[in-house]
Amino acid sequence: MNGMEAVVVGYPGPAAQPRRLVLRLPGGKLVLSADMPEALARAVATYLTGPGPLRRLPDGTTYTSIHESLIAELTGRPHLNGTVGILRVY
Repeated sequence: MNGMEAVVVGYPGPAAQPRRLVLRLPGGKLVLSADMPEALARAVATYLTGPGPLRRLPDGTTYTSIHESLIAELTGRPHLNGTVGILRVY
């Protein structure tokens, strides 16, 4: 593993092609991922069944919550805008 892991707790936008994910980092902080490559977004969409209620991040971003069963492997450090990159989701 190259980076740390986070739990996927939701996604903003459409479930058919989620370009970004909401992640719970170790320690509990919620962050938004950077844009995912198209192939990864399509793969993640296959796991997004049974969406939960809408929630809001502290910055006002609205997202659809999901059952917390997906794990994202993250790139090493957050980007300058505070987002984190995703290597894979499982």
